[in-house]
Parts: sequence; C-alpha cells; structure tokens
Amino acid sequence: MISRYRHAEAICYGNEAEGNYTIISKVGAPGIANGTDLYLGYSRKETNFSFEEYLISHDGQKNKQTVSLEHYDPRTRPWYKSATEARGPVWTPIYMWLEGVVGIDAVLPVYSQNGELLGVLDTALTLTGIGDFLQDLDITENGQAFIIDEEGYLVASSIIKEPYIRKNDELVRFSAREMNNAVIRSAAEYISTHNLTGNQPIDRWQFTLDIPEEGGRQLVQVTPFQDRYGLEWLIVVVVPESDFMEGINNNNKTTGILIISSIIFTIIICILLARWVTKPLASMNKSAKAFANGDWSAWKELNRRDELGQLSHSFKQMADQLKSSFSSLKSSEERYMGLFHSSADAILVFKFHNLDKINHAGEKMFGVTEAEATGKEARTLFGNIGTAIADMIDESTSTQNGGYLDNTVSVVRDGKERFMNIRLTRFFEKDSVMSLVHIRDITDQRLAIIAHAEQEALRESYVKIQMILQHLPDSTFVVDKKGDILFWNQAFENLTGITAKDIIGKGYDDYSVAIFNEKRPLLANLLLDDSLSANGLYDDITRSGDTIKTSYWINFSGEMKYISVMASLLYDSNGEVIGAIESLRDITSHKQAEEALLIANKKLNLLSSITRHDIINKIMVSKGFMALLKDTKLGSDQISLIDGVLRSMEDIDHFVAFTRMYQEIGMKVPVWQDVRDVCDHAIAGVNAGPVQINNSISDISILVDPLFEKVCYNLVENAIRHGEGLTRIDIRAHEIDNGLRISIEDNGVGVPDDQKELIFERGFGKNTGYGLFLVREILSISGISIAEHGQYGTGSRFDIDVPTGRYRKNE
Repeated sequence: MISRYRHAEAICYGNEAEGNYTIISKVGAPGIANGTDLYLGYSRKETNFSFEEYLISHDGQKNKQTVSLEHYDPRTRPWYKSATEARGPVWTPIYMWLEGVVGIDAVLPVYSQNGELLGVLDTALTLTGIGDFLQDLDITENGQAFIIDEEGYLVASSIIKEPYIRKNDELVRFSAREMNNAVIRSAAEYISTHNLTGNQPIDRWQFTLDIPEEGGRQLVQVTPFQDRYGLEWLIVVVVPESDFMEGINNNNKTTGILIISSIIFTIIICILLARWVTKPLASMNKSAKAFANGDWSAWKELNRRDELGQLSHSFKQMADQLKSSFSSLKSSEERYMGLFHSSADAILVFKFHNLDKINHAGEKMFGVTEAEATGKEARTLFGNIGTAIADMIDESTSTQNGGYLDNTVSVVRDGKERFMNIRLTRFFEKDSVMSLVHIRDITDQRLAIIAHAEQEALRESYVKIQMILQHLPDSTFVVDKKGDILFWNQAFENLTGITAKDIIGKGYDDYSVAIFNEKRPLLANLLLDDSLSANGLYDDITRSGDTIKTSYWINFSGEMKYISVMASLLYDSNGEVIGAIESLRDITSHKQAEEALLIANKKLNLLSSITRHDIINKIMVSKGFMALLKDTKLGSDQISLIDGVLRSMEDIDHFVAFTRMYQEIGMKVPVWQDVRDVCDHAIAGVNAGPVQINNSISDISILVDPLFEKVCYNLVENAIRHGEGLTRIDIRAHEIDNGLRISIEDNGVGVPDDQKELIFERGFGKNTGYGLFLVREILSISGISIAEHGQYGTGSRFDIDVPTGRYRKNE
C-alpha cells in the first residue's frame, strides 16, 4: 500500500491491549534512506518490546538491521495519544520520531463493535517529504513556495530542506517571521499583521511585497488549507514580478516598432494608389450608371493591366454572366422543384403560419394533397406535429437564434409510437417571413441508438462488476448454470495457487480438488443441482432464500484454517437462473478466539459452581447451628439477633441463586427461535388463573440468546404478580422503522412514570428484584433492547425492539 502513495512516508499500527507496534516506512534511520528502500520495524513480545527496524526487499524479505531501541511502547507516543484523545480521525501535532525524523501523522483509533479501543492506525508524512514536494512544483525560475501553520511556524519550504533543528534530542521549529530568508520573513510578517487566517470566508489572498534584497516587487498568493481533522495551514506562493514582466516588456517594445513602421508604409502606399486610381474613376462611374439602369452592353472596358483594368474587365464579365443567368433562371427553378419533390424527407414551406408548399413525401407522410393543405394554418394541420411547427415558427421570429431550430416530436400511428425530427430554417422573401421545414421519421435510427447505448451500459456494468470481484479480499468464484467456472478472482489465485486462465471453463470435479484435494460438490453446485447431496460433506448448512452458508476447518498448504462460506444464485433480467457465486472468508482467528472464550467460560462456570456449592453447604451448617442456638435459653435480644442473622443467610441464598441464573447468560451463541412457540411454552409454565393471555404473533423468528423463554416467562409472571386486578395480557408484534417491535401489554395498574427505568435495575422491586434485571441482560447480549411504555393507571406495556437483521419471517 505504501508503494502506491509516494507522498506517504510510513504506515504503522499500535495495539492497545499488549502495546504491540508494527511500521512499514520509506524513511528508516536518518541518513540511510534513499527514497526507494522500504523498512520494516516492530516492537512486540518476541523482541521483549524493544523496537527493531530492518531494511527489506520489495518482496518483503528482511535484510540488515538498521535501528534498535529498547522499551518502545507506542501507547506513550504523541501520535497514539492524539488518536485516543480525539476518539476519531485526526492530525497529530508536528513532532520528532525517536529516530530523529520530524513529521506530522494522520491517525485513526480502531474500536471493536462494543466500543472497546483496539489500537491506532497511523499514516505519516515527513516535513522533508513535504518540502521535496514543494521543490518539485513548477513555479518560476526564482519563485518559491512554503507552508506555515496557525501559530506562524514554518512547516515546509521549497528552498529550505529542514525548517527546524534538533537540540538536545528536542525539536526546535523555526518561526516564519524570524527566518533569514527575506521572502519568507516578509510574507509571514504581512500575514500576521493583516490577520490572514483560514477562518475567514476567503479562498485566497493576493498582495505584493517590495523586497529590495530579493530583486524588488514580489507577487504573493496565500491559500488557506483546512480540513475537518484539525489541519489549519497557509500555503504561500511567491513569484518575483521580474520573472514574467521581462518577456512582456520586450514583446511590447517589438510590437510598437512594428506598428509604427506599418502605419508609415501604409500612408505612403495609399497616397500613390489614390493618384493612380483617380483618373479612370470618372469613366468607370459613367459606365456603372448605365449598368445600374439595366444597359449591360453600355459598359466600356478600360484598356489597362492594373487592378482598375481588371476591375473593369470583371464588371464586363459580370454583365455577360447576369444576362446568361437571367436566361437560365427559369430552368434552375424547374430543377429546384424537381429536387423539392424528389426528396425522401417531407419538405414544407410556410408563409408566416400558413402552408405555402408541400412536396410529394410530405403528401404521402400526412395523407393530404398540396391543393387540400395549401393556405391552411399550421395548427390545423398534421395534429401535434402542426402544433409543434407553429410553436417553432413563433420561437424563430422572437429569439436571436439565427432562424434555425431543431425539435423531435413523438406521434402514435397504427398503435405504435413514431419519432419525427423537425428542422426549421427561417428566410425572407420580399416582405414576408418564410419558414422551410424538413421532417424525417427517425424512429428506426433512435431505436438503434438506444439499443447501442444499452449495450454500452451493459458492457460498462460488466467491466465494473468484474473489477469489483477481482479485487474482493474474499476468495470468490462465479459459475454458470452448468457449474463451470466463469470467474476466479485474485484472492482465489493466491489461496490455491491456480490462475484464472487455468481454471475458467472447468467443472467442479476440477476446482473442488483445488480447494478440498478431492472431488466434491461446493455450495454453489448444491444450489444449482438439487440432485447433489451434502450429506457427510458439511457439518452445518443454513439456507435463507437463494443463499446458503456454512463454515468448516480445511487444510491449506499444511495449515488448518477455519473458513466461512456463502453462496447465492444469480438471475438474469427475466428472473431466470444463470449461475451462482460463492465466496470463502478465512475466520480462523475469530474461531480460535471463540473457542478460547468458551473454554475460559467453562472454567469460570465450574469455579463458580464449586464456590456456590460450598457457600450453600456452609450456609446450611450455619442455619443448623443457629437453630440449635435458638433452642437454648436465650434472651429476647439474643433471639432477635439470631433472627437477623438467619434473614441475612436467606438473602445470601437469594444472591447465590441469582448468580446461578446470571452465569447462564451468554453461555451459548444466539439461535433463531420462533417467537410464538417460545411464548406459548413460557405461558404454559405460568399459573395464570383467571387472566386471559392472547398471543397473536405468528411466523416470526428472532436471533436471540437461548434463555429468551425465561424472558417471556418473567414478563408474563411479573404482570400477573404485580398487575393488581388485571384480566388480560396481549402479546403482539409489528415492524417499525429500524426493526421489529414485540409488545407484551396488560390492563393492570401499570408502572409509575418515575420507575419505568428503575424496574430494570438489579435489586429493585417487591420480590427478588432480579427478574426484570435478568430480562434486560438476556436481551442486551443479543443486541435487543426493552423498555416500558405503558400508561400508569391503565396498564403496563413492555416493548422489545429487535434490530433489522435479527428477525425474519418463517418460510
């Protein structure tokens, strides 16, 4: 990853639990980095939590060791503390690494689903790297760029390699206003004096500075750069005015000389030409007047070889051509009418809004003759096409569009939609506004374009899907309806060592061997072929609609891995099955953690059971002694004290019973349970007496702790015990915005408003005080909440909210 982002100097991760630390960087120890090498460093238990850094090859092999630091704990470093304090993505302050490198880091705390801090991910930039980036910018020959932070300290510069010093292993940064460089110092003083900060609603500031020691006027642009992760910098670009004004001034001088020379030369030529042209103008004027009166033969051609002679000769030729043109005008008009009527497009000519001419294609298209349509107003002709033409004529005369309009109109003919392209050109004939209209049926062309666009969109979608599948981290393959491989992604190539080109087109007899080292159907094959059996192949398969899941241990290259597998059917746009897709995910670490947790729980429960048994035995013995003591001759005060001791022992009994129930919570993974069946079974164990219990829930299952039956039992039993005269309990369910709500409602006395939260606290209540506390604990371990929303005086209503994904309708 660090090779892809050339400006990122290092990527590292620190672990919260044990303080493990791993870094991959381009920097290494100061003085040995060359910009192309990579360095791997880590601190963990195997190194006695000392930091060791190695130069590595590009294939990940360690070479020589470059750094060794004792007792390195990332949790004490500035970058780690910045992330944990912000509890979100943030930029660190500029600080010095233990190796002496100075940089600024983008850090991100990583939390578990329970909100527990797991560690911090860090991406580092060095100030020298930022300076190299500024130095590579193409500004001008003498231009420079630098960055200052919100406190006025120099972050990086295109001309200063390290804008800081290291003093007694401490970082000392330079203030931009105290720099020896006059440009940086002057610009920083101007920014500070005029309070230019990123908090102002301005994209950038531009100003000039007069710095004699740097060649005079300098053009300065300051651009604020801020982000929501705490970065607040000012990016300053300074360009000497002389860098670009020198070329402009030279060009201006050259242009002025050329213009003056051209004017002088033009004046001389005009004087000479005027004298030479004036003499024959009178003769040409006389001939031109005769020509204007229609006497084409009266033109006297000048016997000259200059431009006037050529002009005179041209006018003579023009007269002869006009004479010939008028004679051929009639034949040209006949040719025009021939083209007009032979066009495949319908052509109509309108005078204002009235039809003046229509060709044969137009008569055929609209089923009218020219004699029937001529003179009629456009809106009365051709349905919505005539209305569209009239609107286009109005628009062409009222807008400055050059008199040309284009529009497409749809019409229904013989029950089918047709598309007509209408092109209108405005022209003038004498004092009339004329419109030439071309109409072409473009239905077939439009359908061809749409079909082509759909094919292109489908091709682009396929390429995008193929790219997504190729780069999925999970090993994924796609098969056709016959079970032959269509796609085999990069992750599967890495897992099996078999390339896509070698496996595409093969059946499950081949690719199952690549995965299991034996021929056997995979989940995708089971979905596509009902005749295949999974008996003995997979321990546990769950199916939801067209998706099946399972997990199993498998040996890959001598290493046992626990794999989670999911497969789904694929359909075309018509709903027909065209294949299936299957993905494998390595969850070995999760499985191992789960097994370790179960073993630890078993040991803890065994210890708790033994301890509880011993406590109960001791209490029974103590009760016996107390009973014997009470039978002796004692005073009333002594008997009262003994009774108090016995009551305390009874309380201890209740506490021990509570621990026995509480330890069962979370012992087993949540399972899908039919809500109606569980509630009915719980109700059967309650002595309801005359209370009517109605369970209207049906065909709904939820993913919940196996102790869910105790939840139902406690809620119903609690309502009967404390309802004070209730006669009815209703159990129902309905979907809400973010999931499913199960309500258990009665018509008893209800719960006071100030106790609606207290009733779920441990020890609160008139009986043991543990019933509703256990209810909330059992539900919360499965991500399900419960609250009391009833109205005091009319009854209680306990609402159990099941989030989306943890409930389903039974098939």
